[in-house]
Amino acid sequence: MPPGAATAPGRIRFDAEWRKIAVGVALIACVLFGQHLFGLATAHGRLDPSLRGAMGPRNVIVVLDFQPERFHNERVQQYGAFAGRDGALNRMRLRNVTPEKLAALAAIPWIARIEPMR
Repeated sequence: MPPGAATAPGRIRFDAEWRKIAVGVALIACVLFGQHLFGLATAHGRLDPSLRGAMGPRNVIVVLDFQPERFHNERVQQYGAFAGRDGALNRMRLRNVTPEKLAALAAIPWIARIEPMR
């Protein structure tokens, strides 16, 4: 259709401007929700098989692939009672983690794995 030509009543033309807006909205959505969605999609692989069917509070070790900073320590401590380190700075012990909080903890994408405390 040439520029300036009338479109049929009730039809919306999706030209280049509308595509740019749609791509922009999609990029903003990826930035805002991408990390959370990735964490939810990969949470099952972070959780030790013995913890997947937990019915009550469990004592766990949260393992990170990097040396945690204050932010990471504080964030992990929101899910249970901090009980110290497990031999290395990147292995944190948590006590009394409920099944709901265990699932939420596993959905954090920067956590490498969650193991039961022995």
